[in-house]
Amino acid sequence: MKKIAFIILCFCLTSCFTNWGEERSVDPVFSRYEPVTLERNVFENAIEIQDKTAVTESSKIYIISDYIFVNDKRTGFHIFDNTNPESPIKKKFLKIPGATDIAIRNNILYINQATDLVVLTLNFTDFSMIINERIKNVFPELRSPDGEFFSEDNKVVVNWLKK
Repeated sequence: MKKIAFIILCFCLTSCFTNWGEERSVDPVFSRYEPVTLERNVFENAIEIQDKTAVTESSKIYIISDYIFVNDKRTGFHIFDNTNPESPIKKKFLKIPGATDIAIRNNILYINQATDLVVLTLNFTDFSMIINERIKNVFPELRSPDGEFFSEDNKVVVNWLKK
């Protein structure tokens, strides 16, 4: 009985050692999503304050003092004046491609922009901003909803669209 178990074990382990050092061809998995990419320099310079726009795909909400920030998934943040909570007023749109989350402290915004952490100062009086710092590649690359990833030098994935 021990000999038979040993032979079966040896037979099973031999499959572990085949094709070592050889390239294996694997059938590619085709994603149902197409990556939306930006060149790294365009990505880093795409942050701007714009006039108010319509919300297309709302996500997270952040409230600080008299302002509400509503994330428009992977495009930016809608800024509302919430001085009168019964009737918030849409003021501006902070365009920041790839943005999914925000934290604010003392007028300093910490924003997850795709793979980078962006730190900027926002003046709530005239909605001017200064980008203080960008820390590259803090967050992992954005994968498609079906788990695929896209990697190309000097490009950043800011969204995935269904084909």
